[in-house]
Amino acid sequence: MIGFNVLGFLISWATFLGIYSILSISLNLEVGFTGIVNFGKVAFYAIGAYIAATVSTYTILMLYNIRAAPYTTEGIIALGKYEYLNPFLDAGLFLLAIVLGFAISGIVGYLLTYPVLRVGPEFVGMTLLAFGELLRIFFQNYQPAGGSKGLMSIPHPLGWLRTPLIKDGLYTLIVLGFLVLIYLYSQKLVNSPFGRLLKAVRDDEVAALCLGKHVPRVKATILFISSGFAGIAGVLMAFYLSAINPNMFMAVVTFNIWGMVILGGMANNLGAIVGAAILTFIDRALTFVTPNLGITIITPDYIRWMSIGLLITLVLLFWPRGMVPEKPVETPPLKLIKKRGDRNEHNA
Repeated sequence: MIGFNVLGFLISWATFLGIYSILSISLNLEVGFTGIVNFGKVAFYAIGAYIAATVSTYTILMLYNIRAAPYTTEGIIALGKYEYLNPFLDAGLFLLAIVLGFAISGIVGYLLTYPVLRVGPEFVGMTLLAFGELLRIFFQNYQPAGGSKGLMSIPHPLGWLRTPLIKDGLYTLIVLGFLVLIYLYSQKLVNSPFGRLLKAVRDDEVAALCLGKHVPRVKATILFISSGFAGIAGVLMAFYLSAINPNMFMAVVTFNIWGMVILGGMANNLGAIVGAAILTFIDRALTFVTPNLGITIITPDYIRWMSIGLLITLVLLFWPRGMVPEKPVETPPLKLIKKRGDRNEHNA
């Protein structure tokens, strides 16, 4: 039993690590590399999750001709009966949700650049924070999305595997696979000439404008990409938990992601993963261990936030640049210059 609990903990932690690392990388592309202060990251995370939930549940009910909404008792019972009958359907719905989650979240992020640019850089964070809260309240009162109760019985793409440990373990590998792809793409992006442009906009937006750079287009592009990544994270979380509700997407989630970026290191994608690994480990450890200790005075949530706050304070005091500091952009021309310089020194 002890070995099973340890393995279950590691699978749970690795899944949360993959999902929150994607969110951390997406925020780091905005604030770390481009200087866009986004306090509404959870909104795009929620969009992806709700797309996954609505597309999968409504499609299954429609295909099996069940005339009930997925948030009703009849709909939930029907989903539990039919959702695992066709593994190819479940896998297809998962891939469709990934594509739609990225596209729709990215488009919403792109469109938000227009009002955000009008309010000026000083109010970008508060504008996006307000959008996130308005979206959560909308989901809370929008009945087709389940209202305040949310949606349940979201079909797991590997639900046909009846052994929970195998099912969760394989799904963890899928999540980590998406993390690897997003990390490699992000590394290519920030170490390209476009990556140097992102840092130029971050360091001095006026200078970039004076040099003829289309700063609004740069910000719109990066918001599309990073918001799409957050949407993918929301899809992965919805299928993992098989249930979502509006209270999962409160503003505190955004600040948790900010903590990961600050802890790991701004403008370093590896640092974003390190910060996510540490904070998700604390979260999962407290979730698994605290109930077994019989602690009733202090809940795991209080211990979690105290631990995270203390850890971030220590990092800001002793490692203000984060645990993995920012590195210079290494574009292909820069690497070539280094090789030529090393060759000349060797010949000399």
